[in-house]
Amino acid sequence: MPVIPDPKIFAQGNSNDSSNSQDQSKKAKATDHLSKGPQIPDNMPPKASREQIEARKKELNKSE
Repeated sequence: MPVIPDPKIFAQGNSNDSSNSQDQSKKAKATDHLSKGPQIPDNMPPKASREQIEARKKELNKSE
């Protein structure tokens, strides 16, 4: 069964102007969602040649 809050407590929370200003300062702005470019990690594995990739692919796809 859902819990319904007491209307007296709910009304008190809405009358407080300082809490509204704090809530608005936490809202996201359009600049928060702008892309900062690709995120490339520092610890990437070494680059493999095409032949190595093909050999690994064959090894993994080998059916028994």
